[in-house]
Amino acid sequence: MTEEDNNNLPHNVGDENVNKFSGDDKPTKKFKMGVVGYNMIALAAYTIIFALSAKQGGVIFDALFIFAHVIIGIILAIAFRSWMWLLSALMVLIIGFSTCVGIGNLGGGL
Repeated sequence: MTEEDNNNLPHNVGDENVNKFSGDDKPTKKFKMGVVGYNMIALAAYTIIFALSAKQGGVIFDALFIFAHVIIGIILAIAFRSWMWLLSALMVLIIGFSTCVGIGNLGGGL
């Protein structure tokens, strides 16, 4: 029996001698940093919108959006079992809180 014939035979699931990955099929470790980038763009977009309307209570709405954004990020991290969603939720919390406090101090405070 040749090597080629052996590869065409069905293998047992528990067979430890079977090489599951051959050649180009090896798994690669790719980080999905796009998730973090899109969340930062969304944070910047609604923070700018609410900063322009800071005199009409935009800081309060910004804080509510940041809170909802963080909660949704944590829920998606659990649902997708992805550390990138948790990282983006943490970054939205840190950057959003500091930005919200900064805008609040410039606009007269909370």
